[in-house]
Amino acid sequence: MKTKIIGMLSVVLLVLLAVDIVWTYESQKEATESMLLEESKVLVKEMDAVWDFISINQDTINYTLDGEYEYKGLHCAIAGKSVAAFFSKDNDYKIRFTNTEPRNRHNAPDEYERAALGEFADGSGTEEYYGFDETEDGETVFRYVSAMKVTEHCIECHGKPKGEIDPTGYAKEGWETGDLAGAVSVVIPTEMPFESMRAAVVNNVLFFLGIMLAMAAIIYVVLTRLVTNPLESLQRSFAKMSDGSPSEPPEVPEDVNPVYSTREIDELFGRFDAMATSLSSLYANLESEVDERTMQLSEANEELERQRAHVEEVNDKLKRENQYKSDFLAIVSHELRTPLTSILAFTDLMADNVSSENALVRKQLEEIDKNGRILLEMVDNVLETARIQAGSEKLNLELVDINDVVGMVEASSESLAVKKSIALSTRVAPDVPLIVSDWEKVRRILVNLVSNAIKFTPENGSVEVRVRYNEGENTVVVEVIDDGIGIPADKQDLIFERFAQENMSTVRRYGGSGLGLSLVKDLTDMLGGAVSVESVLGEGSTFSVVLPAELHAEENDDEDNADR
Repeated sequence: MKTKIIGMLSVVLLVLLAVDIVWTYESQKEATESMLLEESKVLVKEMDAVWDFISINQDTINYTLDGEYEYKGLHCAIAGKSVAAFFSKDNDYKIRFTNTEPRNRHNAPDEYERAALGEFADGSGTEEYYGFDETEDGETVFRYVSAMKVTEHCIECHGKPKGEIDPTGYAKEGWETGDLAGAVSVVIPTEMPFESMRAAVVNNVLFFLGIMLAMAAIIYVVLTRLVTNPLESLQRSFAKMSDGSPSEPPEVPEDVNPVYSTREIDELFGRFDAMATSLSSLYANLESEVDERTMQLSEANEELERQRAHVEEVNDKLKRENQYKSDFLAIVSHELRTPLTSILAFTDLMADNVSSENALVRKQLEEIDKNGRILLEMVDNVLETARIQAGSEKLNLELVDINDVVGMVEASSESLAVKKSIALSTRVAPDVPLIVSDWEKVRRILVNLVSNAIKFTPENGSVEVRVRYNEGENTVVVEVIDDGIGIPADKQDLIFERFAQENMSTVRRYGGSGLGLSLVKDLTDMLGGAVSVESVLGEGSTFSVVLPAELHAEENDDEDNADR
């Protein structure tokens, strides 16, 4: 813990040290720049004073005691340059006068001075230009350039008319009072100021490091005295408890100075002492309680084993009974189908031999035929469901034309629709392809959906079958739409369960076994598809069956094996 705390503190202090170094360096650099700037300004003011002195006393210098004009060759520019040369003779300071169009080519501005003159001439009012620069030798220097304005004493040699020869033999520039005459350029070496700046930064860093080390040492001692020593003592007490001696009190160092004692540590030891006492009392009864709990657990395990055996026995019995039920339904349904087929055949024969004038008999025969076919459909559904549950139902894959299936279902269901005055219509999209599927199972799916729609649609209603192709998913979507009684939202999941209908009033009114839609779901699952319903109570229902356009035998075998 001490290492982590000292480490984290060191990281924080190092960050602060880095910040301090950057701040000290920048502040020292700014102070150095300010010092060099003030020194440059003093030098420029001294040079201006020499320049002004010569300008003011130009007449005194060039006139004799008799009042005659005698040019002595001494003017302000000569005096200023000479003083600057004498000043720079024995040191690295450089002072010079420059202009964009100097009379002497040696006074031509360098790149830095040219930039300064550009700043002075742009009309912004700037009269100073300074900063650090590097010489051709790579040395850093401080440069200061100050603007020189034309005064009334400069007009005699530099005023109008422009081009006239002045007393010094040069053509006048045509300047006016206040114009930019040039600039004074000062170059100061920075080796000594920078050395002082670096020394100040180093001293500040050493001072900060000393403080850091002192703080780390103090914190280390305080942590050792106040925290780690008591915690190590507490750790030794925990070790003794883990070795089987929970009744021993914690080891408290006897030589702890009251100065290093803390309320939190004292309270921690007090709580630990109370905990050790409680553990000691619990430890005495622990073995007997463990034996008692072990015995209870053994008895509970034996009871669970008996319950598990009983559950397995009940499950086996339920499986046998469920198999008996499935076998019974299959046998009964198969035995019922034979006489039902004969009844329907003889009904058709009798209907062919009854004259059209005997309306009552024909009506009775139609009722027999209708109810017989309903019963036959129920028996077929029971048989199909029994085969699916038994796992004996297989797929017979072939090319299936949905148009043929829809046409056959429409023809077989037309009579039921006509009897209830229901408009039955079909529509198959022209892009629906031939699909690889089981023709009979597709037919049974559509027959159950259409018969279910006709059953629950009142007279003068409508039932529509639509078939379309979903090219993106390579599936065929079959929709059966009716405007019948509809299905409540909370009952829409129930209708696909076996022997389940919306409610008992529906069973009494419309009849049926509740197997039709469950068989649709089972057959759709076998074909690798999905069935869903959308319905509004009192407005009608739409049943949608999505079938893959290509079903492979191995896929179905995998599904059958997974079901079994």
